[in-house]
Amino acid sequence: PWIRRMWGVEEEEEEEDTEEVVKEEVVGGTSNNKKRKLDTSKQEKVSTTSETTKLSKKQRKELAQQKAKQLEEALSANREAETAETDEKKSSKKKKKKKAKSTDDSEEVPKAKLTSLTRERRLAGGIILRDILVGTGATVTPGRRILLHYTASLLSTGQVFDKNHSKTQPLQFRQGTGEVIRGLERGLEGMKVGGERVITVPAALGYGSKGIKGSIPPDSDLSFEVRLVGMK
Repeated sequence: PWIRRMWGVEEEEEEEDTEEVVKEEVVGGTSNNKKRKLDTSKQEKVSTTSETTKLSKKQRKELAQQKAKQLEEALSANREAETAETDEKKSSKKKKKKKAKSTDDSEEVPKAKLTSLTRERRLAGGIILRDILVGTGATVTPGRRILLHYTASLLSTGQVFDKNHSKTQPLQFRQGTGEVIRGLERGLEGMKVGGERVITVPAALGYGSKGIKGSIPPDSDLSFEVRLVGMK
């Protein structure tokens, strides 16, 4: 029995050894399969990575071209904007110069009047004439209808007591008929349309010793700044 037991033990050990060999073979085969699968997976990954790398390079190239194009467009737009801004500045400078010139011209008008003053002329009765601007139109003669702008003031104080500068309704009267004071009528003689003149009228040829209550004191010498705007 002991021998049988030993023999049985040996048989069991041999069976266990056989089972271990089979397990090793199975395990080994499984391990090899796993290794093959890993190797295959690695190869697929390498090939996929290679394809991705090639595609990425192409994309980078296209992206670089797009950026270059966008940069060129931006630079072109910037250049156009700078050109437009430069042109606008030049135009603005020209307008300013033109405006300054026109302003200078308008400011020179009083100077032109001052330089065109003629020597004072005295008429009979004490009337004093001073031409500020000599007109170029028709000459005042008796019987013609006069269209006049004027400012009337007291010679002693400069206080204005009457004026008319209306473009539509200037002072109108027929020359030489006594419709206005004698000193003004005589002061307009020989004046041309477009002309400007300062007429100093003594009290005797103005409102005399009576004056006008509330505006012209008695015995007041008068000053008329007139402009002959038309004649009929």
